[in-house]
Amino acid sequence: MAATGNGEIEHLGPARRSDRELAERFRRFAVEECSAESDEGAGSRTYEVLCATVADNPALLDLARGCRVGQPIPNLFFAAVKRTVASFPGSELASHYFRAQAGDRPAPDLGRAFTEFAVAHRAQIVSYLETRMVQTNEVGRCAYLLPGFLTIAAENPSHPLALLDVGASAGLNLNWDQYRYRYSSGDEFGPDDSKVVIECDARNGLPELPTALPQVSFKIGIDLEPVDLSDDEEYRWMQALIWPEHGDRSRLLSAARVVWLQTRPTVLQGDAVELLPDALAEVPKEAALCVFHCHALNQFSVEARERFNSVLRDVSMGRTVYHIPSEGQRVSLHRIVRGTATTLLRARRQVHGKWLAWDTLARVSFEQEQP
Repeated sequence: MAATGNGEIEHLGPARRSDRELAERFRRFAVEECSAESDEGAGSRTYEVLCATVADNPALLDLARGCRVGQPIPNLFFAAVKRTVASFPGSELASHYFRAQAGDRPAPDLGRAFTEFAVAHRAQIVSYLETRMVQTNEVGRCAYLLPGFLTIAAENPSHPLALLDVGASAGLNLNWDQYRYRYSSGDEFGPDDSKVVIECDARNGLPELPTALPQVSFKIGIDLEPVDLSDDEEYRWMQALIWPEHGDRSRLLSAARVVWLQTRPTVLQGDAVELLPDALAEVPKEAALCVFHCHALNQFSVEARERFNSVLRDVSMGRTVYHIPSEGQRVSLHRIVRGTATTLLRARRQVHGKWLAWDTLARVSFEQEQP
């Protein structure tokens, strides 16, 4: 992930974050991300309840104030607490999280248990808030990336794919061709024997796609702080970022880690905008070039985003660039030729890939289709 700074509270220093602004941030998070009524959010009754607990408690707001600049405050705060809870499996809060994963509704004393645990373990929680990042690298997102990759392959039947993942975290999504996909439409793709099985509700079906996965001859990622999943502590942090109710995501991450340990993708460390030109120069000319990213550009500054798009335009003067941005509420596939982009696919999707629904396709300019 690259430079940050879009003016929201996350990009203010801790001293400039007021209780009122922090409380509003948690309340908005509850409605937009945690509510079971939010079709596009992740959904967590536990965190929905705890958002209200935090918003109404000055001590918890003061703790959340210390989140690392540029990081989504509610996500980082709840992950820091959850990671700390894992070190105290006999705690009352650990029992609440265990019951949530089993499907139970939040108990009336959840807020009290959370508050007491957070206050008692403040120092450990703060250490995570100050040093960690929100880097979920959600494997389920491959379900809505796959149609884009297959469409590129269909346009380039005699060429392998070359992949560049911006904001790659551990690079799990670079291993998409080793996973099995099952869609509600009845379509299935990928190796039959894969231990990573991704299921997705294709609400209005899938576009016409080749059934065989294409050859991938080049794959590389870029991230400010790549995650090394061979490090157990790094893996525990990735698990902490998964919300208490989402046992399926936890199991999927565990299976994807096994694949990662067998075939570790290369992830370069550094600012994406700075490293992107050199990384693109390494892509074999005979390969179909695809640059993709999931919820990464929201952490770019406006200037960095403009530079990123400029790099893609510049490269497209000499070769076709396929761009799959998954930002905001949609995922798209653009073909960029000599600075002009054509949209081949565009869909609404759930943030973790639980469902996708195709929009009407249209020809748009690159400048109009900003993530």
